[in-house]
Amino acid sequence: MNTKETAEAANLNFEFEVYQFLNNWIFEHEDETLLRFDQSLAEYLSNDALRDFFLHSVHPLKKLLEQSAIAGHLGRSLAEVYFDPATGDPLLAAFEQRIYNLAHRMDSEKMHVPFRSVHPSKQTEAGDNSDISTYPVESEQIRYNSGNHFASRPANGNVFDENSKRFSAKSEGNLTVMFKLGFLEDRLQEIKEQVITLHEAGVKDLQFFVVCSRHSPTEGHFGTSLVIMNPLNPHFPVRVLVCDTLLKELPQHPRWWHHFIAEYSNVFGNAIGEIMEDLSLPLQKVNIKGDHPYRHDWDCPYYVTSMTDALAELILSDAELVLNGSLQEIHHEMKKLMQDYYMPNLLIKDRQEIRSINSSKRWNSGQSLIKELLLDIAKNSSYEL
Repeated sequence: MNTKETAEAANLNFEFEVYQFLNNWIFEHEDETLLRFDQSLAEYLSNDALRDFFLHSVHPLKKLLEQSAIAGHLGRSLAEVYFDPATGDPLLAAFEQRIYNLAHRMDSEKMHVPFRSVHPSKQTEAGDNSDISTYPVESEQIRYNSGNHFASRPANGNVFDENSKRFSAKSEGNLTVMFKLGFLEDRLQEIKEQVITLHEAGVKDLQFFVVCSRHSPTEGHFGTSLVIMNPLNPHFPVRVLVCDTLLKELPQHPRWWHHFIAEYSNVFGNAIGEIMEDLSLPLQKVNIKGDHPYRHDWDCPYYVTSMTDALAELILSDAELVLNGSLQEIHHEMKKLMQDYYMPNLLIKDRQEIRSINSSKRWNSGQSLIKELLLDIAKNSSYEL
């Protein structure tokens, strides 16, 4: 990754390019500079020109990306980014942060570049990040979990979109990977209906379902489940393994365990609680109160993605282990596959290394959307990438 000095120099060049772009826009659209009032040109460029541009443009982010120098900076690779060692945040130019914030606040959801903007309530009028001291008192929990940072749900939706295509491709034979937006109970109902259809068609082979979803509307945490079904008995699973990101010493369970029980019981009946097994991995334990947090609310989708991937790979390579193996054996094999978060000796990686890995994933999530926008621009114009 980049050095701070190199990143600062790139940010200064970017600021100059945006100034030049806005200066030309002002010259061509003087009737749209409504926020200028009695400001000098320099003051207006510094304070409100970008906001006027967003207010009066159709798809302003795309218009900015039509400028090759601006596109090159916004779409720069991970190797060109400097991350603050204390927070794990990328070093963004001031105008760059404004662009992401204003795109989030003023344009369609598609223009929201994930993990690079703050919630509109945490922005100044110009689109800068508000100081955390200005947040309302009731947002204390958000202040701890997210700092002066990102609205997690839209960004997490992007993570789901990014991975759903890849995971749907893993579905083959008697393995189905359900990686999509929605809640656990919805996916479990789909499983039941699908297995009833297989039963009616005379299918007898065991079916393996890996589900990645939020728990429920009341508990928005992410989790992964493995549900093994026998079409001969489509109304009750053979085995259920629930995989969350907080593992206490067994037989204790994570504090949201009852949400798992409730969602499963709604579909398969109360007896399901007797066979559910806790296969959680302690990845949330890297988020320690009082320390610089990992901001687990937007790291969680990456942890769950890794767990989903590991379970799917295990089914493809050793279904017998997943069907009859002990929790410890399955745990062991999952860690081997989760190389982002576990070392070759199967111990969890150092917290700083995990922070760096997750920061990289967040940056790449944003870069993937910018690439999509650039491809869309290229299809509809003579602009060359």
